[in-house]
Amino acid sequence: MSELQTELDTAAAEYGRLETQLANTDAKRRKLEADLREADKVIAQKAALMQVRAGAIYKKGGVSSYLSDLVLAPNPNVFFKRLYYMEILGKGDTQLIDGLQVTQSRADEMMAELARTRETQARLVEQQKDKKVELEAKLKGARTPAKVSKIRAFSAFILPIGGSQGFANTWGAPRSGGRRHKGTDIMASCGAPVLAVTDGVISNLHSGGNGGIMAYLRANNGDIFFYAHLKGYAPGIRNGTRVTVGQKIAMNGNTGNARGGPCHVHFEWHKGGGGPVNPYPLLNSAR
Repeated sequence: MSELQTELDTAAAEYGRLETQLANTDAKRRKLEADLREADKVIAQKAALMQVRAGAIYKKGGVSSYLSDLVLAPNPNVFFKRLYYMEILGKGDTQLIDGLQVTQSRADEMMAELARTRETQARLVEQQKDKKVELEAKLKGARTPAKVSKIRAFSAFILPIGGSQGFANTWGAPRSGGRRHKGTDIMASCGAPVLAVTDGVISNLHSGGNGGIMAYLRANNGDIFFYAHLKGYAPGIRNGTRVTVGQKIAMNGNTGNARGGPCHVHFEWHKGGGGPVNPYPLLNSAR
């Protein structure tokens, strides 16, 4: 549980970091959009001013008449000042318009890049959120105390997958080849930790056939629990390993004849090591 809490804390911190990145990207986009609106306003103002000047030139009878009125002056000082102001005014307008157009072009590129960045960041945020939710569910399951079984003599008993509620009473349901279901299928995400339901010893690990990767747990009272369709075994788990209730022994999968289907554990209960009996009542008592 301590390891789960540490993993959850790390995932939550990463989720917060990714959300902050996404918020910063949105803030940059809003700032850039505001700058573009201001640039559009200035361009519109300058365009309106140029229209006014063009109208004045037209009314004066053309460019030559307009320029004549501007540059004709009673003395040389006024003449050269008017020429200077005309040059400055023209250059200023041209440079401003050109600069704003370049800014707009670059801004369009930046907006496209920000959109791509945001799409990537939003996807990472959702992925990290899903991971955090999954870890929260696992931790909640790990914090649930093991129950003492009232159906059979177990000092403690839990569900084979921490916190899982995804199972129903399918004992005896028809299966391929005329077979009947001899256990309970417990649904959970692929790779979810598969747990020892009670204290005991791992008596048989093997793979092949319909069951795929399989494990047997012999409880202290002599009952045997059978797990099938596993993805793999937890580190340190081998034949003869003594385990305690809630210890991770494997990972949930869909091996064997479950390949290509949803990940789940096929779980069987063999009282006293004999033939299988319906495990649903025992599992349901551990919810």
